Amino acid sequence: MSTRMHFSQQTLSLLFDAILVDDIVDQHIELPAYLPTNFSSEQLAECLNLCQQLWLEGVANTQLRCLIKKIIIHKNLNSEERRSYKYIRAKYKHMGFAFILYTASHKRPLLFEATSTLMGEAQDAFRNQVTSKTLSTGLLLSAITAWPFSQFTQQYVQNAKLDPQSFMQHFKNDGKRIPEFLASHSVTPAQFHALRKIISRHVSFFDTLRTLYPNEMYYKMSRFLSAINGMMGSMHDELVQKSLLKKIDYHKDKISIPNEIKELLGHLIFLYENNK
Repeated sequence: MSTRMHFSQQTLSLLFDAILVDDIVDQHIELPAYLPTNFSSEQLAECLNLCQQLWLEGVANTQLRCLIKKIIIHKNLNSEERRSYKYIRAKYKHMGFAFILYTASHKRPLLFEATSTLMGEAQDAFRNQVTSKTLSTGLLLSAITAWPFSQFTQQYVQNAKLDPQSFMQHFKNDGKRIPEFLASHSVTPAQFHALRKIISRHVSFFDTLRTLYPNEMYYKMSRFLSAINGMMGSMHDELVQKSLLKKIDYHKDKISIPNEIKELLGHLIFLYENNK
């Protein structure tokens, strides 16, 4: 991989603006005529570099730990603190997708994954006023974001390396998994979430790509995927709430994927399967 690029604050802001609308359903969406796949190693390297820089310059561990402390003490955050927490988590999620998309392992480092996952669980808990869960996830977050773990996490991000040869194969394999979730009449909430994570990863890729290389095809892919991501995200929030309130078993109970989401996924599958 070439020497790491350093991007302007304007570019970082453009990417984060795209991230903040990656679950918004636009009034009009459409897919491009074909799936863009002819990405150069330079493009992929720059995408990874931008994700790294967004996290390294945009996530202050001291600020995160301050918010975690408030979660532990108050079992909640006020509206301004929730926004700050949401923004930090969004950058964690975007970098997490970058590990999965661009690196040879196609996995998040364990410590990074644990931090990102616990941040989500804590957010679900305080949103739904489940104080015991809020406290337990807050305490765990406090432990794994302390030194030296915070230093390890930073090193993971700094040292992430692109594997251009496996990127496209992994991207296509992601696409091939989507029909498997639609093959049965129902799925568990956990399976629904796994399907949404594929969509979220692909949104993150096209958001990064369209930031660096403004292009109508990339923009259409980004916004179409964002619509699916937003619909699935709203439904998943409801499922998480029911799970926290013990109304459903997240890993065992079955749900039906709404027809509107299925229809959009069907269009996406057609595009992916007809890629040449």
